[in-house]
Amino acid sequence: MSVTAPRGFRAAGVTTGAAGARNLAVVVNDGPSRAAGAAFTAADAPAAPVLWSKQVVSGGRVYAVVVDTGATEPSPGPAGFQAVHALAEHSADALSDSAAEVVVCAAGQPGVRPDSDLLRQGVADAVAEAARGGGLPAADALRTTDTVAKFAFQRGEDLTVGGMAKGPDPALSTGLCVLTTDADLTPGQCESLVGAVAARTLAPLTGPGDTVVLLASGAAETTTDDETVAALLTKVCEDLAAQIAADTPITEDEQAHT
Repeated sequence: MSVTAPRGFRAAGVTTGAAGARNLAVVVNDGPSRAAGAAFTAADAPAAPVLWSKQVVSGGRVYAVVVDTGATEPSPGPAGFQAVHALAEHSADALSDSAAEVVVCAAGQPGVRPDSDLLRQGVADAVAEAARGGGLPAADALRTTDTVAKFAFQRGEDLTVGGMAKGPDPALSTGLCVLTTDADLTPGQCESLVGAVAARTLAPLTGPGDTVVLLASGAAETTTDDETVAALLTKVCEDLAAQIAADTPITEDEQAHT
């Protein structure tokens, strides 16, 4: 079930343009809470989606995450930011909500701009298809050079944590991870938890678009301490990291030393 294993979440993964691999994922948090936190790249020149999403997450509330893996605009300049803003606005219209609560991530061939009409149609399709059963298609749409989808979830006594990820690669240099939980957390708790767990379990966030985001729906009926959530988050991220490592090709230099 991936990101839809916790209560309160819907997701979808669709294809934009001609028939082919899925390349657009949407994850929607139906609440009752929309608390969120994120860890972003440490690169000196973050990609435009990171600049947009930092603004969104700083507000502490995220309704949806939209991931385009068909193309990316790596420039932090005005044109790239405007394109991301437009995608967030269109996604918000499809969701009947605010662009200020839509995180946008992108991964794909550097410098390749998406066809805006096809992307808008893909967003509309993904929002229409978003459902509890959409976690696996969403994880599949997250792939670029990954040969298989990466997803995991862990159930605790009163709450669940789910996640999906794509690994960084030499050509595209974008690692993405979307984590979800039905725990009732504050934005501050989300920020602290995702930063600490990502630092312990995932590869360093050095690519210009690298993003790890945590959404908390608050749909669990009991209050849970940070340690319990952190333990489940850690298991999910360790699982995702192991899947990424297993799907990473061995370089010629590494082969020479084995």
